[in-house]
Amino acid sequence: MSETPSKFESKTRALGGTEQNWFKAVAGGTGITALALQISNEPNISLFKKSLEKIQNDHPSLNSMLHKNTSNGSPCFIINPPIPSIRLTIVTESETSELLRTLMSHGSNESVSPLHLILEHELNTNEWSDTTGRSLCMGGVPLWYANAYTLPDHKWALVFRLHAGICDRTTAVSLLKELKEAMREKEGGYKEKGNMGIEELIPSGKAKKTLWSHGKDMMAYSLNSVRFTNLKFKDVKSPRRSEVVRLKMNTQETHMLLTGCKVRGIKLCGVLAAATLLAAYSSKRNSSNNHRRKYGVIFLNDCRSYLQPSLSIHEFGTHLLVMHTFEVVHNV
Repeated sequence: MSETPSKFESKTRALGGTEQNWFKAVAGGTGITALALQISNEPNISLFKKSLEKIQNDHPSLNSMLHKNTSNGSPCFIINPPIPSIRLTIVTESETSELLRTLMSHGSNESVSPLHLILEHELNTNEWSDTTGRSLCMGGVPLWYANAYTLPDHKWALVFRLHAGICDRTTAVSLLKELKEAMREKEGGYKEKGNMGIEELIPSGKAKKTLWSHGKDMMAYSLNSVRFTNLKFKDVKSPRRSEVVRLKMNTQETHMLLTGCKVRGIKLCGVLAAATLLAAYSSKRNSSNNHRRKYGVIFLNDCRSYLQPSLSIHEFGTHLLVMHTFEVVHNV
């Protein structure tokens, strides 16, 4: 499985199928999880480091490095590596200010907050783009990074950047909750019992499909792939980057939304998907280009409770299930 010395053989694990897919996707810029937490009190760096170490020790996936076998090219996780896998960087106020000026010069909206700009910056920083790098084949590369930024107006931002192979969208929420508890120096923890790929936890028989069902799925996947790979880009030469659209609602607005969904029998995910489509449509309605436009919506569901044995929200890894993918076309 690995070319590392024999003393590390018992501490390696081959990537599961889903993790393999993320390994390939992250190299191209997709599949990076970024978490940003803004605080108004100066962080206790020693406590912050201690909290990160505690969370890392509680979760084998976070205490891992990504390694690639040079003989067959297959990747694996090195669990409990000889060197700590977390990388914590303290960014001073002057360094943060210079970074923000650079980000603003790229044409970012001036109304976007510093936290928002830093989150997008982290999302577009990819240490895993070179999957053939020497460090990946030798000692391995870290799977998550932590940065503490000093913002203007006596504020600070704690930001995490993680490989989606060890931390998906739902896991990120659990990570944030555990960090808050650890920073309050609460006792206890959520020690994981094991570290396996999601495929090993699917209930017996659930992963198998009849030949007819499998054929229909393959046809649907192929059609969806053709739809989205044929999208036309006006600018195909400039570097690609990810941006974040943030929706912020107060308590009253949230209550009104949930009440409206309940009264009308509409699921919250449907309302949010519709709102996203309307926002995308609205942003392009003043465009001089009157061609048809395509929008794709993907629903994700946390499937940890459906696995066997079922997993709690504190079991880290990749446990998102794609539920639906469909296309909406508008004539602008």
